[in-house]
Amino acid sequence: MNFKTVLSEYENRRSRKSAESTVKRYVNHVRNWREWLTNARSKQIWDADSVDLLIFIEKHTDDGKAPKTITQRVSAISKFYQDMDKLAERGEIPYDVPDNPYDDLDDDDRSLLRGNTKKKESQQKSGGDEYPYLEPDKISQLIDNVPAPRLRNELIIMLLYNCGFRRGELINAKVKHIDRDDCSVFIPPRKSPEWRTVSYNEEYLGFHLDQWLDFGGRESMTYADESDYLFPTNDSTHISADSINRIVKQAAENAGFQEVTAEYSDGRKQHKITPHTLRHSFAMQSINSGIDVRTLQTLLGHEDLDTTLIYLQQSKDEAKENSRSFRPEG
Repeated sequence: MNFKTVLSEYENRRSRKSAESTVKRYVNHVRNWREWLTNARSKQIWDADSVDLLIFIEKHTDDGKAPKTITQRVSAISKFYQDMDKLAERGEIPYDVPDNPYDDLDDDDRSLLRGNTKKKESQQKSGGDEYPYLEPDKISQLIDNVPAPRLRNELIIMLLYNCGFRRGELINAKVKHIDRDDCSVFIPPRKSPEWRTVSYNEEYLGFHLDQWLDFGGRESMTYADESDYLFPTNDSTHISADSINRIVKQAAENAGFQEVTAEYSDGRKQHKITPHTLRHSFAMQSINSGIDVRTLQTLLGHEDLDTTLIYLQQSKDEAKENSRSFRPEG
């Protein structure tokens, strides 16, 4: 089914709920979203994630668009993925529809819809603006500075970094997905058309995983008995995306290297170190360790190789920059 047909299905569903003029605006917003993804991010509409949507929002904010205007566009995009997911469940479209990119935006991200940027500070870090990442020593500092409960939160950061989880994938990970004999994790299809399996380093996080699963860590959570998920909580059968976001941000704050990348007129701030930073860190560490880009594509669950190639190019750009400062002895 091509995009034109999909868009027609979306238009039909929206027409049952909204006025004709509203439906036309929504369809146009989705069409523009697809065009922007293709031109600015080299992605198809089924490959989009929350990072793409956040950059889309930031661009419109920087261009001076009113928060109400941006909100309308994001609402149309969000409803598109919601409607397509319902159609896929009913077998009316032959797609494994990805998670709604809006669902993985945290409170800081969504705050962009409520106000204009007052100032932007540099996002420069090792790795540049496109995909900021942390070196292994910074990851260690992050782990050492997690908020309570320490065992759970240390393990969350380890899995994000060692396996390259997306935040939405980790909150939906189940105990049955962990194969401790094989030191691997099965990740069901969510943002890619196929499942994938990633390996973890037994020496790196095996102890924490054993403590969580076998020695009372997981069972200390109120909802553990009625949950199949790896990370139940005292309030729900599985941890929320916002909770994981807060854990990573607080750990970076405690470690002393959290950065504010944007501040808004009402005092709200956008932070640099987020769960997705750890996924980028996994990717860059893999590239710098010599893993081939096709293998990395599989491990990250990227449908489009061009998305993975950004990491390879970033690594080459850094090597080139470092060579400029090299001074031979003698």
